[in-house]
Amino acid sequence: MEPTLVNSFQEAREKLRKWREDHERKSEEVVSLWVSVVCNNENKLGDEKWMVLEQVVIASLDTHNYEIAGDAICELKARFPSSDRVRYLQVLRLHAMGKCEEALTALDQMITKDATNSAAHKRKIAILKSQGNIPDAIKGLVDYLSKFMSDQEAWSELCDLYLSEGEHTRAVFCAEELILHNPHNFFVYQRAGDIRYTMGGIDNIKIAFNYYNQALKLNDNSMRSLFGLFLAGSTLTANSKLPPPDKKDFAKSTAWAADEISQRYSKQGGGHEPVELMLEGAMSNLQITN
Repeated sequence: MEPTLVNSFQEAREKLRKWREDHERKSEEVVSLWVSVVCNNENKLGDEKWMVLEQVVIASLDTHNYEIAGDAICELKARFPSSDRVRYLQVLRLHAMGKCEEALTALDQMITKDATNSAAHKRKIAILKSQGNIPDAIKGLVDYLSKFMSDQEAWSELCDLYLSEGEHTRAVFCAEELILHNPHNFFVYQRAGDIRYTMGGIDNIKIAFNYYNQALKLNDNSMRSLFGLFLAGSTLTANSKLPPPDKKDFAKSTAWAADEISQRYSKQGGGHEPVELMLEGAMSNLQITN
């Protein structure tokens, strides 16, 4: 590691402060400044020392300097022996070193102590997922969402995990929960449509059709939603159990979608290939596979 060039301790201190304020990791530079300049003058930092040490821990873990991270954590623990924040840094180090079981044990202790510690919950889920332990990762996410119901990223992650396990009914519940949280985002309708379409059955295809339709209202440039509308509409139009008036409506929307797809492909230099041929592989691309 090449040392970051600075002319004085004060300059190094200001650089570290600026990177913290600007939320820049600059991990290699932080470790370089710490080793070459700041480490031997840390008592000059005053109360800023603890923020710098935390910054050094994160940077050291990023650059796999576990010994430096361990030393910095020891200093923090000596000053803040009961701090969950310091305990979390220890967990990060254990995880980075591949000591996942020790990290999970420490996280369980943190969660038992404070069930609302969102960082501990998320780290536990991340470790379980990295181990390929999807069932336990799902249990962890369900537990987390019982306390943090408005976390959209967590709902999206849980949806992905259910899909990876082929549990489409539970996955679509998560996708539709995201619609409630973010009703003006076309992507959540499109995603819910994909899952409903994959589930199959006349009722699911109808719902998928409506989701794709809503996604296009919110973003008429979404080709995936346009393909989805065409495919769902085609399936419904061909269903003999639907009453003629409904089939007529679906056929009208399907024809519109086909015409839109054809025009957009032509504008993009796609030639005049028949829509049926262009969509031959779209069914498999649109469906969600395990």
